[in-house]
Amino acid sequence: MTSAPLPPKPQEPLLTPSLTGRRIVALWFPHWAAETSRADYDATQPFALIDMHKNAQRLVGLNEAAGIAGLYPAMTLPDARALVPDVQTAMADPQDAAARLQKCAYWLQRYTPWIGEDTMPQTADGLNDYGLLLDISGCAHLFGGERALLEDIATRLAAYRDDRAVTMRAAIAGSIGAAWGLARFAATDLSIVPEGQDAEAVLPLPPAALRLNPQHIDLCQRLGLDTIAELARFPRADLTRRFGPEPVLRLEQALGQAGESLNPYLPPPQFLARKNLPQGVTQIEALTALIGELCEMLVAQLQAEGQGAQRLDVALTRSDNLVLALAVPLAHPSADAAHMLRLFEERLTRLSGGFDAGFGIESLQLVASKTTAMTMPQENIGLSNRLGGRLRKSTPIAALGGLYDRLVSRLGAHVVVRPVPHASYIPERAVRFVSVLQAQDTASDELVNPLVDAAARPLFMLCAPEPIEVIAEIPEGAPYRFRWRRVLHEVTTAYGPERISPEWWGGLMGESHTGAQNHNRKTRDYYRVEDMQGHRFWLYRDGLYERETGNPRWFMHGVFP
Repeated sequence: MTSAPLPPKPQEPLLTPSLTGRRIVALWFPHWAAETSRADYDATQPFALIDMHKNAQRLVGLNEAAGIAGLYPAMTLPDARALVPDVQTAMADPQDAAARLQKCAYWLQRYTPWIGEDTMPQTADGLNDYGLLLDISGCAHLFGGERALLEDIATRLAAYRDDRAVTMRAAIAGSIGAAWGLARFAATDLSIVPEGQDAEAVLPLPPAALRLNPQHIDLCQRLGLDTIAELARFPRADLTRRFGPEPVLRLEQALGQAGESLNPYLPPPQFLARKNLPQGVTQIEALTALIGELCEMLVAQLQAEGQGAQRLDVALTRSDNLVLALAVPLAHPSADAAHMLRLFEERLTRLSGGFDAGFGIESLQLVASKTTAMTMPQENIGLSNRLGGRLRKSTPIAALGGLYDRLVSRLGAHVVVRPVPHASYIPERAVRFVSVLQAQDTASDELVNPLVDAAARPLFMLCAPEPIEVIAEIPEGAPYRFRWRRVLHEVTTAYGPERISPEWWGGLMGESHTGAQNHNRKTRDYYRVEDMQGHRFWLYRDGLYERETGNPRWFMHGVFP
């Protein structure tokens, strides 16, 4: 008895009904980083942003002219200059580009409240890719239709700056996957897919339009799968075994057969307090009291969100609609109304002589234009009570920040500075001074050199090295006796030398923290010495004997405690 043959396995349909009713706009900005850069360049000439990538300086952002000239992302800088010798370059700033993209997302809320991040923020080369997603379901008719909406966005972005426009490619489809792929791989800059026809629109596109990772794209190329249609002909089970579940999900999302959520940008909370007055106020004392009330209102908002203000802006509107603005920066985030009011009192007191309220101030507005999350310090957990109250609850960082703010308010931000470490072997350049209002940075150029022992550096370093008279047993040896400021010192112990060569890439031996430059290009040999009285000094011999100079000079550079 023979069994009947099994019926053939039914072929999965290439096209199945897609999810309808949703309309997604995908915006892609192929030259975003370059076109929105702060760098000043001629937009008609090739321009590129460079950064360290894969252990080499590479092009990470291009303008349209650079692409036409043959340059491409991830190209090394020497290769780019060999191809286009006069290419304009500037260092990339990914944080600034991302911040500008976020501002663009907030601006696009004029079209829809649902603005989402790009689902693929990086290219196959690992470089940043800039795009946005908009859910315009039920919104397009307010702007004259979908094409009119896209054209309005393109027109407004073209007027981004007088000397340059933002290049944009866009697509509208019923799914995020289809809109994303069409925005990048369609033949036209603006593509609109009729509702329910996502699959027909994306099938001719290459597999890269499915938002696949580089490994899957490379596998498709090796298998000879040049279009999404060729990939979609295979049963889903076979594709899953060969590629894994992610490419199958991406395929179904692009064809409109699987749902996908849009993660919207959430606008930052606005911390604002406003007060309208029934009649104009002209007295500084009355305005100060009103600003104090606004500070209380603002602090309540900040504390509810766990935020602290780092910049306060107050706007005083006169009866003739003239606005008087006053800005108060803060060194550390603060949610202390009394501290804020104290800063405004000092500023208003200084302005009292030239303050013109006209016929009166009719409204006041206080805004925390810059905020950051507050860190909550750990308290003493009742230890002070057990010790009879001898320990006071203190927050040294907040107290120091308050002192900075008061000094800046009285003296100016350029006067009140703090030292920060700087990555340099040259002692004069090991520290530099920045304003106390500048945010603390942990970038590599402000890290202490890990090869330098902190114990080998004096606690007190002279503003400028002072010449000394030295007697040494041999010209290239340690000092035996030296005279500094008319006092003779007998050396009992000497450690060294620690040799510091000039930084050839900087040209100068160094620049002191007072701003005075040392144009000496000679090598220094530093010694830590101790005299018979137990005093310890840090001195150096300037120049290598018989190689850089025939008569090396000695200098005192610091004193140990």
